[in-house]
Amino acid sequence: MEEKEFWEIIESSGSPEKCSPEEQCENITEKLSGKSKNELVDFANIHRNILCKAYTWPMLKAGFVLISYVSDDVFEDFRNWVILNGKERFYNTLKNPDYIATYINVEDPVEEVCGEPLLYVCEEAWGGDVEELEENYVYPKDPEINDDWPDAEKLAEEFPKLYEEFWDEENIRTLS
Repeated sequence: MEEKEFWEIIESSGSPEKCSPEEQCENITEKLSGKSKNELVDFANIHRNILCKAYTWPMLKAGFVLISYVSDDVFEDFRNWVILNGKERFYNTLKNPDYIATYINVEDPVEEVCGEPLLYVCEEAWGGDVEELEENYVYPKDPEINDDWPDAEKLAEEFPKLYEEFWDEENIRTLS
């Protein structure tokens, strides 16, 4: 499996405008069902590489502006959600995370911006012992992010659209 097929499977699962990430991942699981072990491992490894591409300082900050909180799991779920939005949106978001504001359609980002189910689609599609898959997974090392956390004013400058629509000081205090 190549990255092109990975994106075809993601994009044929339904758009986030029409179904939840959970529904998309159920559709992805269905599309992966019956694939060989090697194809599932390829899908998982491509997914992990793409997820690693999105492990950037600008993406981390944009996720915080959007969700009002950040942790390793929340950041991973956010990046998976961006992947579920398809190839074009994913790569445009990597170039400029404020681009999310042009396509996001959620009422509550804390609850709705979560792509966690994407982490498990291969295991759910596999009919055998999950360890048979996992022993062949390649986990790229996430890059180090060493920078000082910006204040709200700098976040507003860097992500003006996201900040205007989603910045929630009260939520930040509540979730932190």
